[in-house]
Amino acid sequence: MRVNAGYTVTDTIHIGQVEFVLGEQANGKQFATWECRDGDNYYWGHYFDSLAAAKRDLLIRAHEALGGKEPARKPYFFCMTVCARRTGAAIGRRCGVVMADGPEPAEELAWERFGGDAACKLWVEEVPEDGYSYTAYKSEIM
Repeated sequence: MRVNAGYTVTDTIHIGQVEFVLGEQANGKQFATWECRDGDNYYWGHYFDSLAAAKRDLLIRAHEALGGKEPARKPYFFCMTVCARRTGAAIGRRCGVVMADGPEPAEELAWERFGGDAACKLWVEEVPEDGYSYTAYKSEIM
């Protein structure tokens, strides 16, 4: 788990040698994005009170790093259920964003990079231009 200035890094996007990261404070009410080099050199922080605004900023920063050109791949939001290995019971959710050419490659990439043997369900949706919001309620996790 990576932490910068009291924010836990929850999302990352790599563009060449630069990484763009999104961090969340433990209270879940404050968010930030930074550019990062070498895994621990964070700079040019942008700060937010909304997770949706921070995720949008993360994607915009990555887009601008591509020179404002439309990337060949699009962002896809994924959410997978994490299951107990012994019982198969749902114990949590793992959510994030992958860059892919379409829904099927996004599913494959999410399973490959984040699935592991504890994940048991997955869904993927393309992130629309105006952003994306997802709320996980306790009743959905258990």
